[in-house]
Amino acid sequence: MPQPPALPATALITLGVAAGPPPKANRCGISSVLKIGRAVYLIDAGLGSLNAFTNAGLHVSDLQSIFITHLHADHFIDYYNFFASGGFSTRRDRDPISVYGPGPAGGLPHSRLGDPAPPTVARAEPAPGIAATTDLLHRAFAYSSNIFVRDYGIVSVEDLANVTEIAVPPGSDHQLRSPEMDPFLVMSDDNVRVTATLVPHYDVYPAFAFRFDLIQSGVSVTFSGDTTKSDNLIRLAENTDILVHEAMFRLDDDYWHGHFPPDYQCNSHTSAEQVGEVAAAAGVRHLVLSHYSPLGLADAEWLGEIGRNFSGKTTIARDGQVFGL
Repeated sequence: MPQPPALPATALITLGVAAGPPPKANRCGISSVLKIGRAVYLIDAGLGSLNAFTNAGLHVSDLQSIFITHLHADHFIDYYNFFASGGFSTRRDRDPISVYGPGPAGGLPHSRLGDPAPPTVARAEPAPGIAATTDLLHRAFAYSSNIFVRDYGIVSVEDLANVTEIAVPPGSDHQLRSPEMDPFLVMSDDNVRVTATLVPHYDVYPAFAFRFDLIQSGVSVTFSGDTTKSDNLIRLAENTDILVHEAMFRLDDDYWHGHFPPDYQCNSHTSAEQVGEVAAAAGVRHLVLSHYSPLGLADAEWLGEIGRNFSGKTTIARDGQVFGL
């Protein structure tokens, strides 16, 4: 099998750019990587992202941290695969992989479809954060993990994952999901300083955008997560070198032929035209479109809408695309 081309020393890789939970033929769900020397940082883990990670020539042994923007399945369905499958190929003496993601939501919304008593999965804990979710996954895969530890001597997945639920500033909850705020620190190490903000994404809480400021080069890369047009995001992304932003081409219900509940798109996502407004307001140097739909539109259509408000460099990203930093 041919080897992937050598990667730049420092790079952004859009492993997958597909939006939404339904699988797309021959496409990878939303996931990106920042590679800084040998250190690798994963942002979201959509469907197929572990395979895309491997196909890009990356190694779980070099994975330092995983960042999850929010707990919609299309953003973290492959999350545990990096431990249960990827852990096979990592060193036993390595430091744990740091995981940063949402804490528990604190409650569920009412049904948007008028159902007074919608079914509720796991009533005892219906809105867990990333820590409880990880623990539940450890338990679900315990037999497989325990057998492999005994038969192969691999590192225990419980020792491989070091999970931190991101503390949000006071004043937000599952009803007031994205109040105005300044960016706040998530973590920093020798390679990167990561800040975040809350962004509005329909009923989901918490939903984060992340900014990565690379310490040695000074380059910054900001990830919108899933969001409507957001002043919080504009503050986070101010003068960023690269903004990786989601988009739905249009937000009106008629465009989607009733596929979504009424007003879902306008309360969940950003239109192509609005993405241009965000990039211009933030002073972005390079806009990279990811998690976009429909996938089949020509780049010229996206660029035309974005270009109404933003004249800077814009790329409609593809699965596995590499951007040297």
